Amino acid sequence: MFSAALATPGWRAQLGIADQFALFGALHAAALVLSIRACAGVAAGRRLLFVAIAAMLALATARLGLFGLRALSGAGSFGPFAVVAVCAGLGALAYGVLISALLANRRLDMASGDVAPLGALAVRSLGCALATCASFAVSRALHAVDVLWLTIPWWFVFSGLLWYAGRRGA
Repeated sequence: MFSAALATPGWRAQLGIADQFALFGALHAAALVLSIRACAGVAAGRRLLFVAIAAMLALATARLGLFGLRALSGAGSFGPFAVVAVCAGLGALAYGVLISALLANRRLDMASGDVAPLGALAVRSLGCALATCASFAVSRALHAVDVLWLTIPWWFVFSGLLWYAGRRGA
């Protein structure tokens, strides 16, 4: 029922693009916290903090993207794709570090590599950037203007690669 409400653009039209990203970021984070077995041992306060920070990251990423789109408006047809790729990749990188720092009970120490395997973070970031760019291209070709065209492929790729890394123990 909740998914159907998300797919209905009527009530979302009242929200700005960045606010929609924040809402969807919080929903993805809540789904992640509720579905990962390893999160059962994490304190409820840390899980709530994770959801709140994930929403703020999604909001900041959307605002950065909107600023970038305005700044590169005259950069031809490649400009918007570059902005979408950078925002999706940076968002995935920040989200991966956030997961490691708050949900995996690891120290936030990038120098020692203790946050998460850097290769896994890089693959997730690249996968999210590519999936989001592909979806952006399809949405432009179909003249479909909706935030879900960018968020859903990102969610699937990030979650799928996170699952895959968990299965491999990475």
